[in-house]
Amino acid sequence: MFLATHRLPLRQAVRAYSTVGVGPKKWGVFKKSLLAVSGVGLAVYGYDSVLGAGVINRSVRSLSTLLLISIDYKLNFEEGKDIEALHERNAQRLYDLLTTNKGLYIKMGQVIAIQGMMFPKQYQKKFSQLFDKAPREDWEVCDRVLRQELGPKYRTEIFESIDESPVASASIAQVHKARLRTGEEVAVKIQHESVSKQMWLDLATYRFVMKVYEWAFDMPLTATVQYVCNKMREEVDFGIEMRNGNLIASLIARDPEFRKTVYIPKYFPQASSRRVLTAEWIDADPVGDYLKLKDKGYDIKSLMNTIIRVYSRQVFYWGLVHCDLHPGNLLVRHLPDKTQQLVILDHGLYEHFGDKFRREYAQFWKYTFELNPEKVKSVLLEWGINADDIMLGLSSMDPSKNKALKEHIKGLSKKSYFERQAIIRDKMREFFKNSDKFPMTLTFIMRSMRIVQGLNRNFGSPCNRVDILATEAAKIVKVFDLDDDRFQFVLKRFVTYNLFRLVSFIQYHFNKLRQHLASWFRREPVQDLEEVYEKQMIEASKGIGFESVPTTKELLDS
Repeated sequence: MFLATHRLPLRQAVRAYSTVGVGPKKWGVFKKSLLAVSGVGLAVYGYDSVLGAGVINRSVRSLSTLLLISIDYKLNFEEGKDIEALHERNAQRLYDLLTTNKGLYIKMGQVIAIQGMMFPKQYQKKFSQLFDKAPREDWEVCDRVLRQELGPKYRTEIFESIDESPVASASIAQVHKARLRTGEEVAVKIQHESVSKQMWLDLATYRFVMKVYEWAFDMPLTATVQYVCNKMREEVDFGIEMRNGNLIASLIARDPEFRKTVYIPKYFPQASSRRVLTAEWIDADPVGDYLKLKDKGYDIKSLMNTIIRVYSRQVFYWGLVHCDLHPGNLLVRHLPDKTQQLVILDHGLYEHFGDKFRREYAQFWKYTFELNPEKVKSVLLEWGINADDIMLGLSSMDPSKNKALKEHIKGLSKKSYFERQAIIRDKMREFFKNSDKFPMTLTFIMRSMRIVQGLNRNFGSPCNRVDILATEAAKIVKVFDLDDDRFQFVLKRFVTYNLFRLVSFIQYHFNKLRQHLASWFRREPVQDLEEVYEKQMIEASKGIGFESVPTTKELLDS
């Protein structure tokens, strides 16, 4: 025995132990091997950090963190354990991983955040912060990307001038203002240098970890994983964004209702590539400046009407939908002839779909307005959704009045937190079993629909959004000639649909009257219909166990 505070015996003991059975020759070989392994390790780390954009470090960090999360859930998602604490610590682990790895991980987290209601509230709270994480790169890095993409003489051959300070930055790119040699002012979107280097291994890591999750939780995720990966690849290819923008611009130009009131900035292919996108610079006012627009002479009702109608046209007629219509991507300006014009930016996140989904989505809206649950059920079944009375109640115009949904919510409220979470997990497992039928595009369309709802709400609901959607959906159903044309069915549909529109009209204008009267007599403000619709939907969703349904305000801020 010897005291730990007496260092000499301790050193001798360590030295004796470490060299037992090792001769001088073997010890020398061991030291050389150790040095060689260390040298290779340092070389790999140095290459990965400097030239490899940290892909190996990121992947090791991702694998270790995500496997830790899966083990934690496998061991601790049990009755009697603190499930809220389990969600909290793993949401923090995942958030730390995404913000440390940055780049494509932030974008991937944002895509997952869009589907936030599928996750516990602790995740939604953390993931919503990812929209504020926008790295900015030094000009030296941007210059290197521009030289690689546009050529070493881009500053003299393509641009007359370019501002080295970015005017905006996001998770995968930043924007600089410039002037072409031909005189046009342009916005130059430059992809962060590391994104293309990191993407292939980042997505491979994501797919591998999701395979582990699929095995660990017995939940088929293949279709969802592939969909997210495809979206990531599309967003980092600016050539796709240019094609989307040009396609929607051509559709608008051919539409007499929008050819003067909606505008898509033109692109400059000679100054663009997969990693650089140059578009026309537009001087206009952001739609997000709600309080200032009216003071600047804009017709708010006309503006909101244009936004709702052009969105409806995309969904029901064109099958080409801008899925990122937050206020930062919408501008408004007055043309020299005083025409008010909506300008739509950022065409990277789009959904393309064919006649089948376009027809089904129009049917879903029309049958919902006609209060026809059997027809709504048929559409939901086509999408692989278990169309029981609870789901039908959730998809109705007023979920609060559905008896089955109310009884389910009442029963759920009596269960423990673990039991409620287990029910949601089982429902998600059941849902994902039919993921081959479920149109993934619906997730983004529902989000963009709620963003439009939020815009209308923030402007004080100047338009009857529901009536506009009902009208557009009914028109396209007629185009497809989907309905039974026997007289009694035609008459029934005509009466039901127009009765709904009449009720919607009366409800909307009565609500407006109540708001004006409350304002005149200085009474407590009256909720507008968009607030009522949102409250009903969120309460019903939370009632069946979805804790993290984002509000339209949260969607607009994201």
